[in-house]
Amino acid sequence: MAKVSGPLMSMDASGKFGGALVFSKWKGRNVVRQLVIPGNPNSAGQEAARNRTRVTGALQSWVNSTTMTAAGQTLTDKARIKAVTPGGFAWNGFLTQTLIGSGGLTYDAATAAYAALTAPQKAAWETATDDIVPVISDVYQTEEGGGAGTPITDGEVFFILQYGLSLLGLADMPGAVPPVYS
Repeated sequence: MAKVSGPLMSMDASGKFGGALVFSKWKGRNVVRQLVIPGNPNSAGQEAARNRTRVTGALQSWVNSTTMTAAGQTLTDKARIKAVTPGGFAWNGFLTQTLIGSGGLTYDAATAAYAALTAPQKAAWETATDDIVPVISDVYQTEEGGGAGTPITDGEVFFILQYGLSLLGLADMPGAVPPVYS
């Protein structure tokens, strides 16, 4: 995204221009980008991307608002994520990038690892979220065409967070036994 100074010979510009460019502000700076019109906004790939973003958004919200810490930790997950976030990145963007991965590969690996758990192991992850404050809720999902899909359960959402924390070196790779937060 290009940063611009005095766009269109003015001090400020916003909106599309000539059907090719879009002027806007990002973090207080004037920017310009190419106008992109999605060819199929409800394709399977687009809905999958939206679903991943919904889950990571719910996790960002939880990480940002909880004061709970994992067993053996003195800092909240947010403080620990901030500590490993590279300079120039916002912690929540870095967390999202880590949780989703290139082309959704990390997210897909996390959901596959959760799917490989047995029913009692999944039940343990569901139970682990019962005492977490604020509550981690199921996350609404959509399917191709924009219709309602099967929600991601709170236990799976918690598992995805732990998977991401393990990739950041902040937790063990999640398995059959969920971590305890207090």
